[in-house]
Amino acid sequence: MSTHSHSWKVLVLAVAVALVPSARIAHADTPPPITPPPPPSPPAHSVVAHVAPHVAAAGQPLELVAMIDTPLAEAVAVRYRAIGATAWQDAPFERSSAGGFFATLPPLRAPGIEYYIHGVDAAGAEVVHFASAEAPHQVRVDPTLVDQLEAQSRARTADLDDEVSADVYGHNFGNRYGHTDRFLRGEVVYNHRLRREIDEVGFGFGSIGGKTPDSGDPTAVSVGHGERYGFGQVRFRIGTSVFLDSRVSLGVSDQGFTEGVRGQLTLGKPWRSCVQLGGEYLGDLGPTAWMRLQWDTTPPLLMGASIVRTDLPNATLARVGLYIAYDVQYRLTARYALRAQVSYGPRDGSAHWGGGAGASVAF
Repeated sequence: MSTHSHSWKVLVLAVAVALVPSARIAHADTPPPITPPPPPSPPAHSVVAHVAPHVAAAGQPLELVAMIDTPLAEAVAVRYRAIGATAWQDAPFERSSAGGFFATLPPLRAPGIEYYIHGVDAAGAEVVHFASAEAPHQVRVDPTLVDQLEAQSRARTADLDDEVSADVYGHNFGNRYGHTDRFLRGEVVYNHRLRREIDEVGFGFGSIGGKTPDSGDPTAVSVGHGERYGFGQVRFRIGTSVFLDSRVSLGVSDQGFTEGVRGQLTLGKPWRSCVQLGGEYLGDLGPTAWMRLQWDTTPPLLMGASIVRTDLPNATLARVGLYIAYDVQYRLTARYALRAQVSYGPRDGSAHWGGGAGASVAF
């Protein structure tokens, strides 16, 4: 019984020894487990520190300063637009020689601009660093005096920048010997309002015709004189209520080619109460000077009274023509206006009457 038990134990031990190498070989042939690679690192981002301005000067470029950490990680820029505009523009940040970074925006105008700072990382994604497109930071620009005057002008004229006007006027001086002494003048003018230091520019065409005695003698003969001309003109605003009008003309008279100049100083507002002092010289037709007082006490009427001294139409008499004129303008709407004038005065003899009419349309 003991011999049989011993043999059984020997057999089991032999089988176990035989199986151990096979288990080791099987374990050696089994591949090791696969370890997944680590996830890719996110692209690096810049860190931007920026102190935003709230007001800026009109007409001056705006320089925005920032400190940018890791500047090579992104293309950092300022995205900006005028307040009220819809399209955005970009201005990149550049490294300053004094340290830090800066971006320069074009000269500003009222009411100001709005902006935000963003970058584009290596993956092409936008990164917002300051403000945003939905909530941009605003920089207010206080309007200059010229900007304020322009806004007032636009409100007064209903934002109509152009105007065409036509006027015809004349005066009959009469003559103590019964000779004909009168002139008639007509002009068509186009004006464009700039509303800045140069307030208006324009051009036009005119015609003057008339007769005047060739001497002061009873036997004098009335001779005809006339001119057709074109001109360009500019109105300068040299103060809040000071304007200077200038005109240069070139034309053809009954004596040949001729030139002319004209100037007028306005103290006050040309569309309200003011005093105007002016003069004109037409090469073959002689000089004219005037002083005019204008008032607007009964709107929509605009009235004026003038004293005019003139040699039109090329008078050769020792006495100069002198008349007073009263004019009135009635503005129907912001677009349309009507004008009328009546005058009274002599040159050589008793005084006679004159007058005129005109109209203008703005668009």
